[in-house]
Amino acid sequence: MRIPTRTLVTACALSVALLAAGCAGAGVKQTRVGDLVFLQAAGERGPGPFTDSAATGPTPSDSPRIGAKVSAGELSAPLRAARTVSGATPGLYRGTPRVARCDAERHIRYLAADPARADAFAGVVGVRRAALPAYLRGLTPVVLGADTRVTNHAYQGRRADDYQAVLQAGTAVLVDDRGLPRVRCACGNPLAPPAPTRGGASARGTPWPGYRPNKVVVVSPAPRAVTSLTLVDAGHRTWTERRVGHDVRRDRVVPPPARTTTSPSPTTRATATPTPTAPTTPADRAPTPTAPSAHVPDTHGTPGAPRLPGASRTSGVPGTPDLPAADGA
Repeated sequence: MRIPTRTLVTACALSVALLAAGCAGAGVKQTRVGDLVFLQAAGERGPGPFTDSAATGPTPSDSPRIGAKVSAGELSAPLRAARTVSGATPGLYRGTPRVARCDAERHIRYLAADPARADAFAGVVGVRRAALPAYLRGLTPVVLGADTRVTNHAYQGRRADDYQAVLQAGTAVLVDDRGLPRVRCACGNPLAPPAPTRGGASARGTPWPGYRPNKVVVVSPAPRAVTSLTLVDAGHRTWTERRVGHDVRRDRVVPPPARTTTSPSPTTRATATPTPTAPTTPADRAPTPTAPSAHVPDTHGTPGAPRLPGASRTSGVPGTPDLPAADGA
């Protein structure tokens, strides 16, 4: 593949090693302009889906509508600057009371019908194939409230191949008891926290209306297992406490999180800096309840909706101040 001259000039200016090598010959072949991160719209299954879709209901277009003009193909995406938000943050995820947008039982049946796929899936999430039903039933169905960076996995050649992706807000996922996305429901793919990009990142795919690279978030694990997540239904201005697990019949409507004037960084609310953790099985969990806080993503002025991280003003829903910036992956 021919590397554009302009890219080579930039690489030479930034790399002493390449300057010493004359930025030619073998040095050119070894140059990495940046890692590819694939853009995946909410209803798009993507390459190498593990299963048929387990998503239920319509697929809304929940990305912020800000009128950004972007074109298909490869575009510059400074994803290393993505904001990091704790998985236990109230309002990080969307949800309607007692409505699951992902059918865990359907996903269990899909994997049970193909042992090779089940083995590949189990290898990613770190459990035995026989433990997959319990593992999947222990995950919680939610909808992404912001464009979110993850490590996705395609099923190819009887194995799971990982790749970096940005999932559109509105994507139905299953999250674990630390608030980390673990399954993408439209394709059954296992998910993991994103890997750090080297030398920046280039996004590949068709951007959706409102896609902004600097508004992408990275979810960090809550410092300890939680028993519930606080979701927001922006359309109905409703906050819901959803117990961890696949059963949404125990959902209950709760008051909005209290507004505060001081917003500490999401990564400093815990007693220790969160780091990616291996998924837990129900037997391993030592849950603790979550307490509503004021750190809520921003949807760029959508009436009645919380705002995605990084905006400059508060939303129209009571108790929804801005999220501050934090270092991303």
